[in-house]
Amino acid sequence: MEITRFQIILIMGFMALALRALPQLFFAGQQFPEAWDRWLRYVSYGLISSIISVTLFVSGSLVEISAAPRRGLALLMAVIIARATGSAVTGMLAGALLTLVVGWFSL
Repeated sequence: MEITRFQIILIMGFMALALRALPQLFFAGQQFPEAWDRWLRYVSYGLISSIISVTLFVSGSLVEISAAPRRGLALLMAVIIARATGSAVTGMLAGALLTLVVGWFSL
């Protein structure tokens, strides 16, 4: 049985929820160490990046090599925009728009 892209994204979403929620449930009312606090803060950004990379570079079960440089450039620009604005949502929206624009010019 082959796993679809939607199922991969759903599994990653549940993993993100588990990674963020379980430590907070088990250690409710306690102060997290600084390293754990940083990890909990940034693990969602890492998981969002993994979802984006699956969406950008994988089609079915194959990596789209021909589109990878253009899509990689769109991803890099989205990361730069997110860092410059300090907003992950702005970076994700910019990345989605850049990927659409890159897709139009590659036709």
